[in-house]
Amino acid sequence: MNINDVAREAKVSKTTVSRVLLGSDKVKAETREKVLEVMKQLNYTPNTSAQMLAKKSNKVIGVINSLPISDPFFAYMNDRIASECERYGYGTLYVVCGNHNPRGCDREIGLLYGKVDAYILTGSSRVENVEKLVNMGMPVALFKTGILQDGAIAVDIDNRKSGELGADYLYKKGYRRIGYLHGDGTGNGKGDFHEGQERYLGFKQKLEKCNLPLEQEFFGNRSYKIASGLADKILESGIEALFCDTDMMAYGIISAFLEKGIKIPDRIAVLGFDDVKFTNYEPFIRLSTVAQPIDKMAACMVGALVNRIENQVPYGKEQLFEAKIVEGRTT
Repeated sequence: MNINDVAREAKVSKTTVSRVLLGSDKVKAETREKVLEVMKQLNYTPNTSAQMLAKKSNKVIGVINSLPISDPFFAYMNDRIASECERYGYGTLYVVCGNHNPRGCDREIGLLYGKVDAYILTGSSRVENVEKLVNMGMPVALFKTGILQDGAIAVDIDNRKSGELGADYLYKKGYRRIGYLHGDGTGNGKGDFHEGQERYLGFKQKLEKCNLPLEQEFFGNRSYKIASGLADKILESGIEALFCDTDMMAYGIISAFLEKGIKIPDRIAVLGFDDVKFTNYEPFIRLSTVAQPIDKMAACMVGALVNRIENQVPYGKEQLFEAKIVEGRTT
């Protein structure tokens, strides 16, 4: 099976198939979809290994993000990935592919194809995207995708254990009426914030072990603006402490509280999650948070990929890191 077979079956030229593989914008959308469908039907896998053998190494790692790179958490992770790549003498190429795109990330995979030696997928992704890259023989790292796949290394924290850590911390600080600000918009477990669901389960289970109910639940959709708009509702609930699925939401709600003259943590304590520093807030909001070891996770992914590329050393299927409490002035 080769590119000629795909071209013949799709009734297009060999050049068109090549352009589809390379993510060229010179191919009409309907033609691209037809070629990709034929590849799927024929179970065609580009001969990436042969290409890399011929070209040796590009010394580049491609990163496909499911969220805009303006997202504070993933922006920082992307920065750490770039720094780690530079340490090994590698460059980085970034693209964004929304998880809700019906075609998956075929275009973005094709755009990077032939230009990178390995792929990192961050945030919510589709199993089909991962399977395609693995079948192409590419080294693949998955960061917070919620996917475990043979041939790829998945890197994350233990989210359930981290949720327990947050609940245990607030309990030991003496708080008993505790609320939870979810990172998804509905709390039905069907959103794309899978790690938030795990944190919630761990948090709630820990409170149950302490014979405490979860007083109130709120839904902020990982949005600064939405979180800040919940200020009145949260204050009216009468809770003593609020756990936030992300630092972004924690900063949003704290800013709204401060505008209302609410003293933190005297009136209400706030615990975030991530340990992403916001330089415009940090001087006057020293946020308490459950910190993710972002630097270590970036180092793990890049190191594993480079070792695979250069030394053919296999990597494990999953690497989970431990979070820790960083105490500021909001609890």
